[in-house]
Amino acid sequence: MAVKKSKPAETAAKKAPSKKPATKPKKAPAATAKAKATTPAVAPETSVKAAAPKKAAATKAAPKKAAPVVKLTESQLKFLKQIQDAKEGFLTAKKAELKTIEALLGKKLVKKGAKDKASGNFRYTVSKAGEKHLSTQPAV
Repeated sequence: MAVKKSKPAETAAKKAPSKKPATKPKKAPAATAKAKATTPAVAPETSVKAAAPKKAAATKAAPKKAAPVVKLTESQLKFLKQIQDAKEGFLTAKKAELKTIEALLGKKLVKKGAKDKASGNFRYTVSKAGEKHLSTQPAV
């Protein structure tokens, strides 16, 4: 809230008091609802915002940053290749393998698929970023 500063007595004496109406009567809420319903909608072409010129800076495209290089351990790279080789999605129940897959999920190299009805485990597939990462790796 803004605090109004008091004026010195001599400046207040120089000015004549202005005549302002005490308070304006407020409209009833029902009256404003009726007024909104009866007023026609303004076309977007005639609105003030549509007539405002656009900034020149908005038209320039910002340069895109390169994706950060993802570093993988040998076991993570091995799992990524195993997941890529699985045609219907990689399915595992081992906790150690799941931790490695969770790390790959965090790096967005693997996607979590649908749950397998028989085993209750999820199927994992390689994402586009994972395929790109595998294509840049030298063959072992």
